[in-house]
Amino acid sequence: MAKGRSGIRETKSILPVDDAVVDATLPHLTRHVRGLVEFQRLTGCRPGEACIVRRSDIDTGGDVWLYRPASHKGEWRGKSRVIALGPKVQAVLRQFFTPSIDDYLFSPERSAEEYRAARSATRVTPRFESHMRRNADKRVKKPKKKPTEHYDTIGYGHAVARACDRAFPPPGDLAKREGETQDGWRARLSEGERETVKAWRKAHRWHPNQLRHSFATKVRKAHGLEAAQVLLGHARADVTQVYAERNEELATEVAGKIG
Repeated sequence: MAKGRSGIRETKSILPVDDAVVDATLPHLTRHVRGLVEFQRLTGCRPGEACIVRRSDIDTGGDVWLYRPASHKGEWRGKSRVIALGPKVQAVLRQFFTPSIDDYLFSPERSAEEYRAARSATRVTPRFESHMRRNADKRVKKPKKKPTEHYDTIGYGHAVARACDRAFPPPGDLAKREGETQDGWRARLSEGERETVKAWRKAHRWHPNQLRHSFATKVRKAHGLEAAQVLLGHARADVTQVYAERNEELATEVAGKIG
């Protein structure tokens, strides 16, 4: 069917994101979300595939590891999905290995534990008994949502958006001032200024799907269209087993060089 004739609203094309923009965002992300970003940058996988990576799903027997996601976009069609992991991405993943091979490597639960441990280690004021009782009462009356074992694409995207807002604050008086609360900041801005801030944020945010497109652009330029299709998992459903084996060999070869 011709473009624009289906009656369904067409979405905008997803564009790559510049490396410098991603690099500026990284310091404002937690260690685990930074790991997700680096994993995607080096493999070109989909955000959902990065969120559920576990050591039990990775064949570490060769120089290039092979990751087979437990769930992926094409599984309902009977398609397999293998993501080749070169030395660089292996180094990233090793930082998140735990004693259990079934643990999700990028975990909000463990990220929260690490944050609490770091905060306790740098605490200056003593833990007064009255404060401990008050905090315990607050947790009972207003319990926070328990962190999950692994990220989902929505939570991952929100984390990146918040980091972008910190990395690229609005210029001049539109920016949030030091010590200013969120409500105080919004109250200080006029309706027109709030709309300007909203537009600024939209223009200075990127999302995880763009990492996949950046990867595809680089691989195609350096190694050709076939290598990009193979690494991104874009093989046709009717390919023969021989072609599938050749794809895996090519993916392993290229990932060994770039990932």
